[in-house]
Amino acid sequence: MTYQEKLKYILQIIDGGIIASCQASYGEPLNEPIHINALAQSCLLGGAKALRLEGVKNIQYLRHQTVAPIIGLTKDDISEADKYHKVYITRTINDALALKNAGCDLIAIDATIRYRGSDCDLKTLIDYIHNDLELPVWADIATYSEAINASNLGCDIISTTLYGYTDETKAIASGPAFALLEILARELTIPIILEGHVSTPDDIIIAFKCKAKAVVVGSAITRPILITRKFVDACKK
Repeated sequence: MTYQEKLKYILQIIDGGIIASCQASYGEPLNEPIHINALAQSCLLGGAKALRLEGVKNIQYLRHQTVAPIIGLTKDDISEADKYHKVYITRTINDALALKNAGCDLIAIDATIRYRGSDCDLKTLIDYIHNDLELPVWADIATYSEAINASNLGCDIISTTLYGYTDETKAIASGPAFALLEILARELTIPIILEGHVSTPDDIIIAFKCKAKAVVVGSAITRPILITRKFVDACKK
């Protein structure tokens, strides 16, 4: 099956649905494949159409537990401060190869203009995933210009994942990137996904009104520490 055929199959499944981002940071109690699997299976039972998973071990484990599409990525272990100005999501060819071998159906990469810290430029990485690994490419972006560039370089799906998580956008992000989503959905022919800062069912409704192909929901449903913290912060107020 070509990567175009795989893409068509995945898009049919996720169209108009929720993708559950099941991830846990280093040091969190849930940061083990067996726990990520429990989160993922719970989300699938709740109606999620696909999974966005970080880490080779997690993807390898989940691949044997589900037939749902897996969007795979790796993350470099860098400081929170550095994450605003450095690429850390699926940064190299070796990262992409490891994800392919782990069994993911689609590879998510950082397609921002930030410092990449490797000899692998964005175009080379995209071409390698398409031609050598025969998988579709999901581009995480933060701005309009990054989305246009990712589309021109051949990415198959664009997601607003990094809106609010780069130096350029952190000061202007006050919620999901609805305006950016609406513009991209109108101007580009490839599917646009809303991801980032999604916290309520109303966000989902707005996203589909803005013509999102699908919506990724993460922290709001799969991060107990962050969910609990919201309620604790309310107690303090």
